[in-house]
Amino acid sequence: MDPVIPILSLVVAALAVFVGPTISVRIAKRQIRASAQLATSQIRSSLEASNKQIIAPMRQAWINNLRDLLAELTSSSLHYYVAGFEDRKDKEYQRVSLLQSKIQLMLNAKEEDHVLLEQLIKRMVAAIQYEKGKADEFPDLHTEVVVLSRSILKREWDRVKEPIPLHIPEPDA
Repeated sequence: MDPVIPILSLVVAALAVFVGPTISVRIAKRQIRASAQLATSQIRSSLEASNKQIIAPMRQAWINNLRDLLAELTSSSLHYYVAGFEDRKDKEYQRVSLLQSKIQLMLNAKEEDHVLLEQLIKRMVAAIQYEKGKADEFPDLHTEVVVLSRSILKREWDRVKEPIPLHIPEPDA
């Protein structure tokens, strides 16, 4: 018998023992990676949908509440300003102060226009104080509060329509 055939058979068997499992491991790793990417994609889609269903209505409620408070504050303060010092009541001014405080607590101190709105409201309310205020500044301050309020409410409404960013780590490659 030729001595090459048994050696060749041994080499083929050795290759089959080492190469076969190596190929199987590589295929398994690819399948695991593909499954992980698919699972991450499905989780991301599910979270985006649930976040939109949960957070968007909460943001919309916040916008509606802020709009109502701003409308009441601007109309009450305008009425208080127009009424004149003789017809003003402390209860009305207390209501204006309460609205100012509620709005202040709803605004984000980290956003520049929110801080500006808070300052304008403070100046507007101060302008209608009996004997302390600068009543001649009120009309301009009132207009500025309304204009800035519209801008903030519009931007917040646009945020409600935007997708909510998620921070899901990508699977290891």
